[in-house]
Amino acid sequence: RVAAPRRSSPHAGLPPECVTPPPPTIAMADLPKFNAGPVLAVPLALASVGYRVVAEALAKHGVVEKVTAAKDHALVQKVSSKKELLLAVLGLALVFHGAHFKNLLLCSQIVAMLLYDRVTRSASAVFADIQTAQEKLKADAPAADTSSEKKDGGKDKKKKDSAKDAAKDAAKDAAKRKEDAEAAKKALNALNAEKLSASALELLGALLVCMLIIHGGFAQKVAIALSLVHLLMGKVEALVVFPEHEDVQAWTTLFLRVALYAVVLPMTFLSPSLALAMTAAACGAQLATEHGARFLAKSGKLPDADAFLASKKCLLTVAALLAVGTLWQFWALLAGSGLGYFGVLYFPAFVAEALLGFLAGGSG
Repeated sequence: RVAAPRRSSPHAGLPPECVTPPPPTIAMADLPKFNAGPVLAVPLALASVGYRVVAEALAKHGVVEKVTAAKDHALVQKVSSKKELLLAVLGLALVFHGAHFKNLLLCSQIVAMLLYDRVTRSASAVFADIQTAQEKLKADAPAADTSSEKKDGGKDKKKKDSAKDAAKDAAKDAAKRKEDAEAAKKALNALNAEKLSASALELLGALLVCMLIIHGGFAQKVAIALSLVHLLMGKVEALVVFPEHEDVQAWTTLFLRVALYAVVLPMTFLSPSLALAMTAAACGAQLATEHGARFLAKSGKLPDADAFLASKKCLLTVAALLAVGTLWQFWALLAGSGLGYFGVLYFPAFVAEALLGFLAGGSG
């Protein structure tokens, strides 16, 4: 066997005084430690006391009961029963005026398409942990003080003048603060720190994506292209078939998606207004046809909503709404026309659009 050649040291052949010794290593155990326990004890105790104060105030004013009663109100139930109709009307509004709310439209589309499932999954896990922590805080809440000390207020004030009583009160306060801190730590142990961090990062990521889109430029054009391809992909798949290639359906779907991007991306960069108008019209047409069909089916005016949505009539309806909405909004964007009297109806959308623009620093 041939032995492996030994690597020569970079300091081979140098005199000892020319060789720099390695820096000394410091063990972590040798470093001084700072005791931050007392610093954390006070916020924990205050958090526990604050939670009890808020919970007592909510229970005193019956906030939870009022919210529950509001959910069961006749008007709220009536609106919930008309959800399909309201979404269909929202779709028609997007067909004709959706491009006027560019920031709101693109942010909602990108978040729903890329981040909605991840954010809701993380938020649901954190919400379940918070409910568990609330139950533990309620279980650890101290009983109401019904001792006779409250009745003899004048005598207590006189007794507290002595140093002995003051020391006792200080000891009681320290013990109470320690008890509150332990209750807060017990509640924190019910929370999963990793889930909370992941949920916060998901929400922050969604916010950063929206801010990047609102600032315009390359990111906004890519967002428009992503939204438009996502909206058109299902309709294109219904029109294009590969009868001899069913065994590679995943690849044919990918081929269609790439072909759509090859058409949509250049159009987005050459005419952003046209691509935006088409995106708004496509989103509105999808909402109007899907939820409109389900509303008509519930009303008994349509036999089967699913059968209609899979039929040629639905495809023609979507194509007609897409064409009319695209031409209408593209012309409005080029002419710079506003919404006129419709602006009063869209006031909540204007507020949301302005808020997004404010968060992005006034650009968009």
